[in-house]
Amino acid sequence: MKIWKSTLTVRSYELDSFGHVNNGTYAKYLEAARGDYLQEIGIDFNDFKAWNKFPVIAKVIIEYKAPAYLFDTLHINGKVENLGKSSVNFTYEILKDDGSLVAIAETLMVFVNEKGKPCYMPEEVRTAFSQT
Repeated sequence: MKIWKSTLTVRSYELDSFGHVNNGTYAKYLEAARGDYLQEIGIDFNDFKAWNKFPVIAKVIIEYKAPAYLFDTLHINGKVENLGKSSVNFTYEILKDDGSLVAIAETLMVFVNEKGKPCYMPEEVRTAFSQT
């Protein structure tokens, strides 16, 4: 699968008392990157409502390698891994402009129905994920 990319700049309210990005903020960065990816492949959150199938994050693993600071530009490289019937794994690298590694991460996305029960992912999503 090919790598997709997202870029963001660290903002002041994302910092902890030590002056670097708070560890909890990285999950939000991954969410932003996934949102960018979905938009890039032509999937809108309104589509999930129409399909009555909703992606939820069931697992997040983040391994921190180096701190990021205010105004750092972070590049998030993501990749679709392990495309299942109702779930998909994403892997990520978060890098600074100079190429230094800030973190590596993995998320597990599972599709659920309106009752919150796992269901097959929409075929449109499976097709889009498998082509990237």
